[in-house]
Amino acid sequence: MLERFRPGTGDKSPLSLAGDARGVLCLHGITGTPFEVRPLAEAFGRLGCSVEAPMLAGHGGTLADLARVGWPDWLRSAEEALDRLQARVGGSPIAICGFSMGGLLALRLARLFPERVSALVVMSAPLRLRRLQVMGIRAVTWLPIDFCARPMVCVPKLNGSDIADPETRYLNPGLRAFPLASLRALVDLMDVTRPDLPAIRTPTLVVHGRQDHTVPMEDSLELTGSLGSDVIERLWLDKSFHIVTLDVERAAVITAATRFVARYAGWSGARAE
Repeated sequence: MLERFRPGTGDKSPLSLAGDARGVLCLHGITGTPFEVRPLAEAFGRLGCSVEAPMLAGHGGTLADLARVGWPDWLRSAEEALDRLQARVGGSPIAICGFSMGGLLALRLARLFPERVSALVVMSAPLRLRRLQVMGIRAVTWLPIDFCARPMVCVPKLNGSDIADPETRYLNPGLRAFPLASLRALVDLMDVTRPDLPAIRTPTLVVHGRQDHTVPMEDSLELTGSLGSDVIERLWLDKSFHIVTLDVERAAVITAATRFVARYAGWSGARAE
């Protein structure tokens, strides 16, 4: 039982890989770290791409660190990484791969800067979550309490990270709980992202695990039905839980993502893994 709550020993450091003019930005999820997207980022690096997988604002430390920031801070840190990467590749448009909350940030960046984003891979993105979950988060956070100052008021991950592979589940160095203030920030980001989906015309690959216990499959179905892009591809994974980038079908995710981006990001000469 105690194993569920021990910090994972995986490498949570940001990743920056030098490469050619093909840029790929990889964004992790809420309570997570770049460890969540490292296999995908490294796969693009092996193709010779320039890759950034930043630590998003408030992440990589304590519950208190995360509770003190909101979704505009997450977006700002993602945008700063986009700026750095685009400068390195000579101003060329960037492909963005976002997992979970990182997927929402990827969609937001594509809406704000359509000319700067060439392709999207959106994995396990929470557009709505489950109705009772959202109602509960909103009801509690409407109380006259400063939850940012009370980071220990949180929702624990009783079974650890939502990964089918038990070895990888306990390597994940992400936080083992969701601060309530951060969950409210996530709900707010969902509310900002959904209305803009029809205006997003970037080619998009949507990935979701059918066994996801965190984000319902319906969220990705809504995403594919709402985007304004003429190019939308889907990858539904039969065995994977929420963190598809680390789970038992991660090889299929890497293959699909590298092929999709190579095809639709306006690159030439990219190889698929």
